[in-house]
Amino acid sequence: MDFFSSVTDVHPSLNDLTGMQSISNDTLARLAKTVLALKEEKKQRLHKLQELANQLMDLWNLMDTPMEERKLFDHVTCNMLASVDEVTVPRALALDLIEQAEAEVERLDQLKTSRMKEIAFKKQAELEEIYAHVHVEIAPDVARDKIMALIDSGNVEPAELLADMDNQISRAKEEAISRKTG
Repeated sequence: MDFFSSVTDVHPSLNDLTGMQSISNDTLARLAKTVLALKEEKKQRLHKLQELANQLMDLWNLMDTPMEERKLFDHVTCNMLASVDEVTVPRALALDLIEQAEAEVERLDQLKTSRMKEIAFKKQAELEEIYAHVHVEIAPDVARDKIMALIDSGNVEPAELLADMDNQISRAKEEAISRKTG
């Protein structure tokens, strides 16, 4: 946020450090209104940055991101718990930093989706192999399409999907054992 352009918008003479400034009641009222608007904008930017920082932390933890990579976004995560008045570092809430954090969240989200598909397809292949050994026919294309749709929808948590697939594998193994002994 550019202080001088904000002050100049209130009254051009407020940016003139050598001459006289207009300090009429109207100018003071407009200045107070501008300060409130800037504080609200600062609050909104901080809130957005804190949301992005939380998303980054969640994605980093999910994908075991190394500390070196996380440190590149210290300027985002350092204000996770800060109040508006505690953010005093210049440009800490700059729009380009917010856009940079948004781009990183998007990149990590796409990487998460890609890795989820990879892991889910490995588990599906394991499940198909178990069923093939006991001569149970399944529709692998249908199962893979269902996995893709679930992951692409974003309506399933990675841990839930993997736990469900692990349960399916366990049930398939139990069924395979019962068929061999039965």
